[in-house]
Amino acid sequence: MPASRGSHRPASRDIDGEALIAEVPLAVRFATLLLAGSVAVLSGSSARSQPTPINNWVEFRKAVAACWMVPSGTEGSLIAYRFGLDKTGAIRGKPLITARRLVGDDDAKHRYEEAASEVLSRCFPMAVTPSFGAIFGESPIYLRFVNTKPTAAYQINNNVTIFAPQ
Repeated sequence: MPASRGSHRPASRDIDGEALIAEVPLAVRFATLLLAGSVAVLSGSSARSQPTPINNWVEFRKAVAACWMVPSGTEGSLIAYRFGLDKTGAIRGKPLITARRLVGDDDAKHRYEEAASEVLSRCFPMAVTPSFGAIFGESPIYLRFVNTKPTAAYQINNNVTIFAPQ
């Protein structure tokens, strides 16, 4: 197969002398390079769109709250967990339910418990900074999901109460 017009090299050939790839015109090579550069830039920007690692308890509370989908018809319910996190933000072992007050019919109670449990399975591990991750081995996390109007809550470090949005 002859090389195309405007090419700079002859077509590549296999060991039998057959043409493998015809030389690509200069404009096509330029377009290919331009496209490859665009892909590299776009893939770099998607890496920057990753969430910023969590660096403190305030950010931790916000991330957990953003992850919780509160089911309707469960007003007045609460569920509390105790669990550990490793330095990477992953749950260690199985979370223990330490308190539960479920309000509504059986379906509402089930949906509330499932919604809280899904936060633990869907939203962990959380990306954390090495310095914040180092704190997790020191003590367990006490996490409460409360579907009531916000009240003064014990919110010191690893005691985390998440109130349903009102």
